[in-house]
Amino acid sequence: MTISRWRNPKFYGLLGFILVAAPVLFFFFAGLPYTRVTSTEIGSREYSVTETVWEGAFNPVFLYFIIGAAVAAWGCNRNTILAWVGSLFVLILSILAVFSIGLFTLPGAVLLVTGAALRTFNRGT
Repeated sequence: MTISRWRNPKFYGLLGFILVAAPVLFFFFAGLPYTRVTSTEIGSREYSVTETVWEGAFNPVFLYFIIGAAVAAWGCNRNTILAWVGSLFVLILSILAVFSIGLFTLPGAVLLVTGAALRTFNRGT
C-alpha cells in the first residue's frame, strides 16, 4: 500500500529534524547576540557605551534540541514511542526557551509532533 507524501510520517520527521537542527547548530557555534552597556570615563565626563556581544557559544543545552529531534526523527521512521518521546521533548524545550531560541525551533517541533501523530494513527505504516 502506498502512502502520499503528506500522510508519510518519515517526511515530517526529516523536515522537522532539519528545521530544529539548522538554527540550533548555528547558535551552538555562533552564540546568541546580547546587548551590553558599559560606562567609561574620559576625562571628567562619563559615557555609556552600548555594544552587541555574542555570548553562549558551545552551550551544551543546544545539543539537547538536536538529540531530541534526532530521536523523534528516528521514531517517525521506525518506532512510535520514540517519535512521541522525542517530539514532545523538543516541543517542551521549545516552549520553555521561547524567548531565546525556542521561537526558531517551534515550527520544527510542531512538524515532529505531526509526524508522531501520523505514525500513530496511520494504518499503512
